[in-house]
Parts: sequence; structure tokens; C-alpha cells
Amino acid sequence: MLHGALTRARSLGYTRPRESPVRSGHRSPRPRRAAYRVDYAVLATERRNPRTRSLDRLDARALVAAITTEDRRAAASVAAAQRPLARAVELVAGALRAGGRLVYVGAGTSGRLGFLDAAECPPTFGVAPNRVVGVMAGGRRALVRAVEGAEDRRVDARHALRSLRIGRADVVCAICASGVTPFVLAGLREARRRGARTILVTCAPPSAAKTLAEVVVTLRVGPEVIAGSTRMKAGLATKMVLHTLTTAAMVRLGKVYGNLMVDVVSTSAKLRARATGIVSTLTGLPPGGARKLLARARGRPKVAVVMHRSGVSIGTARRRLAAHGGDLRATLEEARRGC
Repeated sequence: MLHGALTRARSLGYTRPRESPVRSGHRSPRPRRAAYRVDYAVLATERRNPRTRSLDRLDARALVAAITTEDRRAAASVAAAQRPLARAVELVAGALRAGGRLVYVGAGTSGRLGFLDAAECPPTFGVAPNRVVGVMAGGRRALVRAVEGAEDRRVDARHALRSLRIGRADVVCAICASGVTPFVLAGLREARRRGARTILVTCAPPSAAKTLAEVVVTLRVGPEVIAGSTRMKAGLATKMVLHTLTTAAMVRLGKVYGNLMVDVVSTSAKLRARATGIVSTLTGLPPGGARKLLARARGRPKVAVVMHRSGVSIGTARRRLAAHGGDLRATLEEARRGC
């Protein structure tokens, strides 16, 4: 049994460190639990791509063709992961519906992508900033500048999740392209210890992946255009997974009507114009009338739509939406049945 475990570890790039010889006359050191180093060279994300071995000999057009051809493999890898991704969507939607949070944990490119997706959810879907958050190896400063050794600090991940008071109501999504990043895996273990639901997004799942996370989204992108540069295909596939995860979850929560973002927060001229267009489309009002209605609804498109279609005040519209969990379609359908 032990031999089988060691064989699996070596196949994933883990090697047992050499033992220091014990000098005669000295006491043997206290036995410690076996530790393993990672042989990064055998990881799927570190392998050389046979299709790009002559990359440095190509002209600009051929380089673009080579990179974009490989990028198609990233999209294909996401399409092949639809089943676990759909399970992840239901986990996230369920947690957010019950008042919990989605917490991304990552390092390097993976961590930055988690922060990016979290930052885009409030203006797009009207959720509070503390409902979708990112935890990054090296902290926020690592978003713009690499922090040496941050991804190897397991204790930092544990401290970060403890400071967020992660619990049973939350979902922690660990993003780990290589499958071996210490910070990310430590965060995943801490999340499980604290009772949170767990998701792992990876391009090289460790053998223990199913014991680390309830849902494992494996993206088989193949070796990168430049060996080890996971900001490329792995990053592209990860970005696709994250925006699919939150978009689908928000749709399930009723934050989209048809394909319109009816919970958009009007924080810029472009978004104010978009909100006006949404209200105009769903009420039939001309742009001027839609703007006035939106102002009365204090900038909330779906509140404005309920006010107009049901002929009610802003307070009544809010109560009706709240009774249906903010779902505009369900609110309008009930009003229609009541007519």
C-alpha cells in the first residue's frame, strides 16, 4: 500500500528528499512524517510543446498563427469540462442564494484572474463586493508586481481564510494551473477543515484532487506555446471557466432577464446608457421616459420595470422582487397571473 502511494506521488512529480546520514555517536533525529519535493519538469504545465519547438524562427504572422491555433485548445478544454463546471455553478448559486460567499484562492496569474472576476461581479450583477472575493498569494500588492516566494507560503493561505472567517455557508474555488502550488492547496485544505464547499480549477489535477475538493474542473490544455508559461493557454482556459462560473450562477439567481443584465449598477456613462436601454426595451418607453423612470427607481433597472408594468410604487416593486429572491421574471409572471 505504501509502495503504491509512493509510485503515485512520483508520477506527479513528487520525489522523496534524501535522508541525511547519521554520524556515529550521535542520536538519530526524531522521525518525521515523510515530505516530498516537486519535480516540476514532469508536470503537464511544464512540458515542451512539440508543435512550437521552432518558435524563435517564425516571423510575426507565423507566431500569431501558432499562438492562436494553440488557443483553440484552451477553448476546447473548457467545453470538455461542462459537467463538473455545471456542478460548480450549482454550488456557487446555492451558496450565494443562502447568503454565503464565493472566495477565489490563487497565486500568480491564477490569483489575478480570480481577483478580476470578483471585481467585475458587483457592477455587472449588482452584488455586494464582499460576496465574491479573491485571496491572492502575496496579497493585493501581488496583483501588479510578483512577490517572491509568495506561492510557497502555506501559512499565509490559512491565515487569509481564517481572517475571512470562511465557514459552511461559503464556497472556496481554488485556482491552481500546475496542481501543486502550496499556497493554493493549503487554502483548499483550510476551507474543507472549516466546512466550506470546495471547487478546484486546474490544468494538472493532483492524484488527491477528489479528496481536496468536491468538484474538480480539469482543463486539459496541453503544453504551453512557451514551456511553462501558464499565463497563456492555462490562463485563457481559466478565465473562461471563471466568467462562466459566475455568469451562470448569477443567471440562476435571477440577475439576468433574457440576456439583459437587469441588476447592472450605473457607475459610468456607458453603464447609465445601458441601464436606460434595458428599461426602454422591457417597458416600451422611449429613451427619455426610460431615463425618468430609472431615476424614480433610483437607478435599478428591474425595479423600474416592475414599477412600470405593474403600476406600483418603488417600495411595492422592491417588496415584490424581494418576495421572489430578486427574480424579475418570477415577479412579472406572478403579477400577470394576478391580473
